[in-house]
Amino acid sequence: MKAAGAVLALLLAAQSPARVAVLDLAGDEGGEFAAPLRAAAAGAAALVDAGQARAAARGVGYSGGLNLSREEARALGMSVGCDFYVLGRAQVTRRLGAHDETYYDALAGLFVVETRRGRLIRFACPRARAAGEAEARAQLTALIKDEWPEAAAAIEAAGRELSAPPELTARAPEEVYDLREAGAGPPGVRPPVFYQRLKPDYTEEARLAGVAAIVELEAVFGADGRVGEVEVTRWAGFGLDEASVATARQLRFKPAERDGRPVSVRALVRYQFRQPL
Repeated sequence: MKAAGAVLALLLAAQSPARVAVLDLAGDEGGEFAAPLRAAAAGAAALVDAGQARAAARGVGYSGGLNLSREEARALGMSVGCDFYVLGRAQVTRRLGAHDETYYDALAGLFVVETRRGRLIRFACPRARAAGEAEARAQLTALIKDEWPEAAAAIEAAGRELSAPPELTARAPEEVYDLREAGAGPPGVRPPVFYQRLKPDYTEEARLAGVAAIVELEAVFGADGRVGEVEVTRWAGFGLDEASVATARQLRFKPAERDGRPVSVRALVRYQFRQPL
């Protein structure tokens, strides 16, 4: 009887709508860009009140930063009291064109985050360009509102993944030594030796937004000399996460060793991005 009640509780929890929060966007002091996103989200999710979300975020010291680790992202979502949340930044910049004509470039970076694991599940960078500032703002507002269906699809997919039963495998798990913390590795393990230094590309999206950020990855460097699982643990958006993962997968190395034999290790990979001069 108790088991049946537990199953029923799980089914009811799975059927309940996810609690979603749309936090204030950095650079959007008047709230003109966050408002249409909240309006679009309200019809499809249990939306956390904007004032409540704002107060909770301020209460934990959140000031609009976007370069979050998973731990920071998880803590922020738990403080707001939501399953998923959207944060980001918006900017409208007056630029000079190739023929000395001026135009307005309106851009937003939108991050959809899953609270339970602090995972970034979707990033979007809508951008509008117009001769006048008001027109550029209006276009960006419409583009941001149109982003909600994709955000909702990402939330739904993440919800299904979280509620799915764990996969069972008959294969014995590979032994992977943990070298993620300096000085905390197991005794006798020599770290892998890398043959070259590779630098990820600084993307055009990041250049337009003027992003400076750090991307951190946890990667498995296999005993066979190949890069295994790569996971983003501090994300930056604007294409920098994908550039970092692609670069990490290209690393060539002599495998770590223990007692003279190659072993697999899990290690931290960090890339720092600054806008080129």
